[in-house]
Amino acid sequence: MDDRLFRKGACALALVLTTGAVLAACSNSNGGVVSSYDGVATVLQAALPQKPAADDYEAQSKVLEDNKLDQAFLDNLSTFSYRSAPAVFAEASEANENYSPASLYYALAMTQMGAAGSTQDEIAALLGADNVDVTAQQCGNLLRLLAADQYSNVKLANSVWMSPDAEFNQGFVDVMRDQFYASLFQTDFGTPEADKAMGQWVADNTEGTLAPQFKSESQQLISLINTVYFKSEWSRAFDAESVSPETFNAETGKVTADFMVQRLDGPQEIRATDTYTRASLGFADGSQMTFVLPAQGVHARDLLADAAALEEAFTADSTGEAFVTYHVPKFSFDSSYDLVSSLKKLGVNRAFSDQADFSNLTDIPAYVSSVAQEGHIGLDENGVEASAYTKVDIMAMSALPDPAVVGELDFNLDRPFLYEIKSKQGAVLFLGMCGDPSAGK
Repeated sequence: MDDRLFRKGACALALVLTTGAVLAACSNSNGGVVSSYDGVATVLQAALPQKPAADDYEAQSKVLEDNKLDQAFLDNLSTFSYRSAPAVFAEASEANENYSPASLYYALAMTQMGAAGSTQDEIAALLGADNVDVTAQQCGNLLRLLAADQYSNVKLANSVWMSPDAEFNQGFVDVMRDQFYASLFQTDFGTPEADKAMGQWVADNTEGTLAPQFKSESQQLISLINTVYFKSEWSRAFDAESVSPETFNAETGKVTADFMVQRLDGPQEIRATDTYTRASLGFADGSQMTFVLPAQGVHARDLLADAAALEEAFTADSTGEAFVTYHVPKFSFDSSYDLVSSLKKLGVNRAFSDQADFSNLTDIPAYVSSVAQEGHIGLDENGVEASAYTKVDIMAMSALPDPAVVGELDFNLDRPFLYEIKSKQGAVLFLGMCGDPSAGK
């Protein structure tokens, strides 16, 4: 067998037999989703390492020691989040937006593993990660840390869907298995079975909050899918009796929304400027949701359109502390984005053209035909549930189309505002805008 190529049949079996403890063919000891789909061959089912026992502090410390996150990686992910969001939102015009930078980052990182030459360089420049080995290792470290965290309610999952008629480089398959913990499937694209299976995998890994209807094409070589699922309770829940209908001043006019109210006991760090006010609420698992309320006369979408202003709003130092009374509208909505145009504006061009180089993926000339993301978020008095998937489709080149302040703060989120959810490790999971909490229910 050619060690460089992953082939159907015998090679798939060999891969199953040599995976070791990282992957299990039939079960996931970490509580992940194990699925079989009609008409689809499951080559490998990803299984993240087991959580150490709650009282096994030595094992917990070893996980932390063995999977250190470089600050440079977190900084790059943060920069990517605030740089990419304006480009993504510029292509959208809905009242509410929910984008997952982490999901797009992982999908592009997987894509980068198969790219070469200038194609890889363009993706690396956007990710801030020019060393693919370091990128893979850090992505793997974050996956392992989240899986081992006793209190984490963040679930990242990856899958790779491959045409059984194509050959793929073994090095690409290995890094998908060892660092991205991707489940590997072989399927005939352009069939109802393939489309249904990929949609069901997304639903399985987002607790049914997303159920996309895919339409693949027979010329597809591979699809790379990432999902992010987050669910956590507030560290201090809102009192259900505090919920009452109030007025929200949407850009299209006044609407009625159910507002939750609570005043935290201790002073909170805030940032108050002439442009916006920022305050945060914590979750029980150590994650955090930050709200940015633009000043009267300042449009939330204007902040979303300026990468520097967006990053400053969410990351600049606090201006003081205050006893904060939060007035937060309940909301629930879905978002969807076609990301090809956004990525081109961010400097990723070759991957979508006849100059694409995916020779670290396959010897077949190939290009990226589609990058799409869908997301969901719901917020109520108990906490937040949010999810997203990002899907990258890679086609054979023959299918390439024609170019085409200290004191009291009454923090009332009664007009369009921005929000961000960060994991305990500092990864930006979701970033968006609530412009009309009455929409999308």
